[in-house]
Amino acid sequence: MTEYARRLSDKILFAFNQACDQGYHDVAEILLRALELALTRQGGRGNVDQRQNMQAVTDAYMRLQALKQLDTASAE
Repeated sequence: MTEYARRLSDKILFAFNQACDQGYHDVAEILLRALELALTRQGGRGNVDQRQNMQAVTDAYMRLQALKQLDTASAE
């Protein structure tokens, strides 16, 4: 299997989760923005994403929101 066999968005999502696990929440936020770009890169009018399950993407947004709330609460 070549290094390009996985979608770029999958690799970004993996890096996002690693950043969250390691407490790099600012990096995770940047990676989530990169994920948005990767997912919409081939988008446009009438284009349908071929991904079968977007739950991992939805979970990423929810995870970052929860981490931000924790960061805010611990800063107070």
